[in-house]
Amino acid sequence: MNKKLLWTGALLGGLLFSAQAFSEARVLVVHAAPFADSLEGTSVTVAVNGDPVLTDFQFRDFTEYLTLPAGDYTLDVIPTGADDPAISADVSLESGVDYTVLATGDGINQDLALLPLVDNTDAPADGSLNLRIVHAASFADTLEGTEVSIRLASGEVIGGLEGVPFGADSGFLELPAAEYDVKVASNDGLTNFIDPLPVELPAGADITIVAVGNGITQPLGLIAIPVGDLELRDPVDSSVFGQWGTPTTAAREGLFLEPVPRQNRLVGTVYTYIDDDPYWLTLDSCAGPVENGEDPEGESCPNPGGFDGRTATGNVYAFAGGTLGGDDTSMGDVAGTFEIEFEDCRNGQFAVSLADGPTVEWDLYKITRTLDCTLD
Repeated sequence: MNKKLLWTGALLGGLLFSAQAFSEARVLVVHAAPFADSLEGTSVTVAVNGDPVLTDFQFRDFTEYLTLPAGDYTLDVIPTGADDPAISADVSLESGVDYTVLATGDGINQDLALLPLVDNTDAPADGSLNLRIVHAASFADTLEGTEVSIRLASGEVIGGLEGVPFGADSGFLELPAAEYDVKVASNDGLTNFIDPLPVELPAGADITIVAVGNGITQPLGLIAIPVGDLELRDPVDSSVFGQWGTPTTAAREGLFLEPVPRQNRLVGTVYTYIDDDPYWLTLDSCAGPVENGEDPEGESCPNPGGFDGRTATGNVYAFAGGTLGGDDTSMGDVAGTFEIEFEDCRNGQFAVSLADGPTVEWDLYKITRTLDCTLD
């Protein structure tokens, strides 16, 4: 909930008991404007028709519903200590309507503005909830540059939400109540911009999730209204992509690894030897078995996750029965499990435990280099 809500007696006396008091609207206010590099610097006063309603209202704060008589108003957002508003807008509130009003923009990439949304929606069916997603993360200076997709951890797009620009909202989507692992990703799903931990969304609720921040003055994040800030993972990227060797043995063993950011997934190949013969295993941080022949393009992940950008766990698979360039079908079985941890962009540790064989541990070093690595 909001941290610094001051609903003044003067406003209550001057507005709520006016001639319009029997015709009321409700307004919820959200501070989603990251225009300063400290929370104190984002502090504002929100005034209605010149009367202060909220003071010391900071980035990521939001209110409960505030009741106002239906009618026309001027809303001003004034930086604390300033005389002039940074945002000013005229709004009309209709009787019996609930609104969410967001202060958006950072004054760097996107202009400061108010974004009003109507909250009225039909009650969801039994076992379902209403979910709305709002893009208020001003991380690029063009609308095209801010376009994102909204996905589940599996990589599946929610409600057709691709190409969503800054300032857009999904409207309320009716979804089954469940634990959701939702992320804000690039349009192609290859880069996660905001990746929260799973959150339980209860039946019967109306929930608005707001993407906020710009990655410059304030970090990117998600606010779930009326729940609060969502705890984030470090976004999975392609930092560990490439060939890794090990000085632990003299047998020229190693790994080739490829992250799948849209699924918080790490896949790869283990190169080693059995009885002096070359041998390879595939590894996958998806926790469930993948049937042979399934998922030829890497789009299926029975249990998304297992990789947080720095550590991964999962199964290793052994395949046999195929021929080079032939028509024989290779058969794959779970051969064991693996754990991997990356210390930085160049070093890590790998352990593999085979069901019918040894458990070995390797120190790792990066042979190939990724241009953009975020692990240091």
